[in-house]
Amino acid sequence: MKILYDYQIFEWQKVGGISRYFYELMAYFTKDDSVNVVLPLLYSNNEYLKNSLLFPAKALPNPVRIGDYHSLSSKANYLKEKVLHKIKGKYANGSLEFIETIKNKALNIEEIKKGDFDIFHPTSHDHYFLPYINDKPFIYTVYDIITTVFSEFFLYEKLDVNQQLLDKAKKVIAISESTKKDIVNVFNIDETKIEVVYLASSLDENLSNVSLEFKENLPETYLLFVGFRERHKNFMFFIQMFSFLKIKEIDLHVICTGFPFSDSERFLFNKLGIQNKVHFIYANDQELAFLYKHALAFVFPSMYEGFGLPVLEAFSCGCPVIVSNSTSLSEIGGDAAVYFEPKDPKSMLDALKSVINSASLRDEKVTKGYIQLKKFSWEKTAIKTKEIYKQALSNM
Repeated sequence: MKILYDYQIFEWQKVGGISRYFYELMAYFTKDDSVNVVLPLLYSNNEYLKNSLLFPAKALPNPVRIGDYHSLSSKANYLKEKVLHKIKGKYANGSLEFIETIKNKALNIEEIKKGDFDIFHPTSHDHYFLPYINDKPFIYTVYDIITTVFSEFFLYEKLDVNQQLLDKAKKVIAISESTKKDIVNVFNIDETKIEVVYLASSLDENLSNVSLEFKENLPETYLLFVGFRERHKNFMFFIQMFSFLKIKEIDLHVICTGFPFSDSERFLFNKLGIQNKVHFIYANDQELAFLYKHALAFVFPSMYEGFGLPVLEAFSCGCPVIVSNSTSLSEIGGDAAVYFEPKDPKSMLDALKSVINSASLRDEKVTKGYIQLKKFSWEKTAIKTKEIYKQALSNM
């Protein structure tokens, strides 16, 4: 069985949950003699591909210039380019980045036209391939419908989940029961066409490569916030609740990863008088695992998640989890997390205080986190995905 993946997510995502998902799928399948995977790609700066010794030899038909492609290296730049595209109808005039984008897409169209594959699995929502795929089956993965649910936050991203792809895909993969329910309700798709396949965590507690300098620059006691801080992530609300905490016994801080703070975020920190308590740190996987391991707790106040991968990352590193009870998060967290209503000040404060003030509760949730984590693995993800590929082929 030959599976063709495409360039999309590896072009614009340097690191992140979606490119990690496809990387882990392909990495597993390269060890399976019954599956042949191909990723047509010329330009990328994806860290997972960059650090892989496996892919260049077996899955990439062309030499990939890792690091040359930099226009879409972060979500911020990706969104900026899409906005410019919608406003001007084109990208910057013949820029190197635009040329590299065109070359990546052209290579993929060429491979699709050849038809030398059994299943096509696009890595994002662009339907560029539909005129060329003919009767070959394709699988479409949907991660969330955030741009529909919170359309006011995503003025230029309302069409991310593609109705055409949902309708024409042989099978649709949803990464949680919550996402499957949303697809059925919003896009009117037959639920028998949709299969739920959970993701997994790639982090572990191997902290051997974390430098002494990194460790020494951390505050002794901190809450951890990981990833993007768009409005639906509810970060500003969490920061306000943090500023209301009156804990004299410990010098408590907040550490954030992802992107540096914006001017509006720094303005809020100053207004609340906590500018010296909130810190941004860029962290690689090893350093992120260390941050989880040594945090008092990981806080995830998001109002909407298709899955909630950081919850599993925290579990894998022995970190207590305080999380909103919205969408998929209780599905993934089970009884291993402490929950709160995402826009209820008292609910969030009570959850924060209960974990901060109780070592026994933290220990209990860490133990349950390791148990909950056993339900998720990339091996399980790949095995179930392979079964979906087989189902798609058997229904031809």
